[in-house]
Amino acid sequence: MSTLDVARVGRPHGLRGAFRVELHWSSSTSLFELEQLTLLLPSGEQRVFQVESIAPAGKSLLVKLAGVDDRDAALALRGSRVLVERSALPPLGEGEAYLVDLVGSEVLAPDGPVGEVIGIEVHPSVDALVIRCPDGKVVEQALIPAFVARIDGAARRIELSSRDGLIE
Repeated sequence: MSTLDVARVGRPHGLRGAFRVELHWSSSTSLFELEQLTLLLPSGEQRVFQVESIAPAGKSLLVKLAGVDDRDAALALRGSRVLVERSALPPLGEGEAYLVDLVGSEVLAPDGPVGEVIGIEVHPSVDALVIRCPDGKVVEQALIPAFVARIDGAARRIELSSRDGLIE
């Protein structure tokens, strides 16, 4: 099965094992319906937990997992990556793609190739593609409609409306 890295475990909250989770994409609602989460611990071990509760808390979420019953147990999970089975996420709509799936995509501008997506940067105000150009230079492109004309996740192709949004 395929998993997506959707969040990072933050600091404990209270004394009963709850902790904050910082989503990579703050508007995501993907965790609210899940019955279990997989954590990739800082040690490299993966552990599956049953979800007791998930609630919004400002820009993060408060999460309580079965078996994590005190502050020390929650603190031991800090820094873990939250992984979710792709099959547990809602189906994508027309023209939608998970950001992680854009890595490796070809990026084109109206005047020709721009390069290949080598990563995603999540900034406070906007998500951006990290693109390696044919000359080896690395640039970023904010994922906003003014600059991105079309994303075809299935074809692994992103079409820009112009090169104006590229940031060196």
